Amino acid sequence: MKEMNRREFLTLTGAAVVALSLAGCGGPSAPAAPTGKEAELVAAINKVWKEKYEAKAVDHEQLILNQDAVGVIRAYGLILEKANETTHQLTAEDGEMFSKGYLEFAEKMQKYGGEDSLAGTAGSLYQSHNDVVTLEDAYSCEDTAVRAFVEKLLNSNPNSPKAEYISIYCPVVQGKTYMTAVMFRNNKP
Repeated sequence: MKEMNRREFLTLTGAAVVALSLAGCGGPSAPAAPTGKEAELVAAINKVWKEKYEAKAVDHEQLILNQDAVGVIRAYGLILEKANETTHQLTAEDGEMFSKGYLEFAEKMQKYGGEDSLAGTAGSLYQSHNDVVTLEDAYSCEDTAVRAFVEKLLNSNPNSPKAEYISIYCPVVQGKTYMTAVMFRNNKP
């Protein structure tokens, strides 16, 4: 299988965004139902999030589990699950999988004001200089792990403190569950 270089990956992603804009956006679809692990993780995150709210570090007391943005993190999770690796060099086929997830994300974000609604991510790291994606956080609802995960979410985007919603995907690689999340906000006037 041919590996994809950075330019090919960005070209494919850009083409996918153009295709979405030409196709127009359909009506909203129902968010995917969360698994038990997703709901459990959001509950643990919200315990820490409430402390941040009380300290006036975030705008909302709780994050609402809303899977409308899951496409962007699920794309990386599916690539890593398929490769059965926690660190993976992206290929052309992976670029197609990511583009599909990104298109799903971009389409669903339209009802929240577009991609400017993004408020942060954690759990997977994409290194553009070498086209490598890595899962960073083993699944855990233990206080120390959740606090570290919340800090990653809060430090990933200037809009993080304004987040209202969170989408969770828990990929399983080599029999171990990992946690990934993307936060977003309603950016429509």
